[in-house]
Amino acid sequence: MMGTRQHLGAALGFCVCAQLACALTFVTEDYPPFNMQVDGEVSGIATELLAQALQRAGLQASFELMPWARALFLARSQPDTCVYSAVRTAERERFYRWIGPLVADEIKLFARADNPLRLNSAADASKFRVGGYNGDAYSDLAEKMGIPLERAASDVQNLLKLRAGRIDLWVAGSRVGPYRARLAGFQNGIKPVLTLASGKDTQMWLACNPQLGGATFDRLNAAVQAVLKAGELERISARYR
Repeated sequence: MMGTRQHLGAALGFCVCAQLACALTFVTEDYPPFNMQVDGEVSGIATELLAQALQRAGLQASFELMPWARALFLARSQPDTCVYSAVRTAERERFYRWIGPLVADEIKLFARADNPLRLNSAADASKFRVGGYNGDAYSDLAEKMGIPLERAASDVQNLLKLRAGRIDLWVAGSRVGPYRARLAGFQNGIKPVLTLASGKDTQMWLACNPQLGGATFDRLNAAVQAVLKAGELERISARYR
């Protein structure tokens, strides 16, 4: 995670931008390696990407970590507030203005490494205790596929429940599940057993309040696209492997 503080230094903290009168707030959840807290600062792949875009656009914003359902609500209800990394679903579409996509991850079902179960389809998974969490689009998709879920308040609780044997399967991203397990010292304790959706179907975006000013939105959107075109996502991601 070298360079994280350098990348974020110019973007963190409120300020008023010349002419645009812009004081942006970016809210997110703990969802490593895309959004996370490192040494008291919000970091992660998507965070660094957005920080670079802000710098390129000449904008500044505060970054705040909170429960996901609250982050979604604040971006929907508070002007000049955006939430990331949000999957762009039909249910969410009209509530936000969208910039991106920023990052993507496959949706998988994970089991404990010592669990011999094999799954061939979502129907097979419906026979087991499966953990998801509140407000999560991946969990919503699993339920639409006919998989009953036990919803937790946060994703990290599902890893703890899986580790303790309180659930059999965990809905998580292909990068997020192993990364979170490694942070918890359980890197060899989980295994993927079924892919529910590809990264193409689950791209994650910056979702902004509809009242975000047109000039600010356009400037930020153009900057995000320029950062992506420059190949910064690949360079940032390499630091989180």
